Amino acid sequence: MNYFKHFTIIVAAGKGLRMQTQQKKQYLKLDNIPVLTRTITAFESHEKINDIILVLPENDKTFCKDYLLEPFNFKTPIHLVSGGITRQESVFNGLKKARTLSASFNKTIVLIHDGVRPFIDKALIDDCIAKTIMNGACIPAVKVTDTVKKVINGGKILKTLDRDLLFLAQTPQVFRLDLILKAFEHAKTTSFSGTDDASIMEHAGLPVSVTIGSPFNIKLTTPEDLSLAHYLLNTL
Repeated sequence: MNYFKHFTIIVAAGKGLRMQTQQKKQYLKLDNIPVLTRTITAFESHEKINDIILVLPENDKTFCKDYLLEPFNFKTPIHLVSGGITRQESVFNGLKKARTLSASFNKTIVLIHDGVRPFIDKALIDDCIAKTIMNGACIPAVKVTDTVKKVINGGKILKTLDRDLLFLAQTPQVFRLDLILKAFEHAKTTSFSGTDDASIMEHAGLPVSVTIGSPFNIKLTTPEDLSLAHYLLNTL
């Protein structure tokens, strides 16, 4: 099946309170380039990406346009969309924008990515797209390597979980547009709140495949993550 459109939805509408900085984490600089700009660049430079939908706080649009986009002369069309109260609402706003840009929902792929994962690489993007073409949906994930304990109230171990069955989900989470729209509509109808986009597909009874992610595809959430990002920037 030929897919003639690939959209990337980059979600950057959060406040980033755990980063403990006055500036939102997506706007912090890594080697003088904002984190969000680095994330956009990873997809803007990919030959399969037709459009980028950037989901932002409504009041940040002018700032992002003036300081994160225009100075870097991006060629791929970038559409600015207002975020919602929750990440799920923000993603849904991005999906609705993709719907307006798409001529055929079942021939369009959307890649939903965290704005603060700047180290996503081309090979992983290609792998996720290829598996989505085959299966309708694919997310990258890394296997849990440490022993995992289930702990109850009071800090007592209830049991040890089988780590061979456990994976840590990453982004981009990639879907055929018609399927993920169906899942988000179902979530809205059933008042379901998911922790990621794949969980919304699962709730709708739609299958999602997994491909092996990258240990370097980190999400910048805490000050420690930012220190690791500076290290990776100078070693990768």
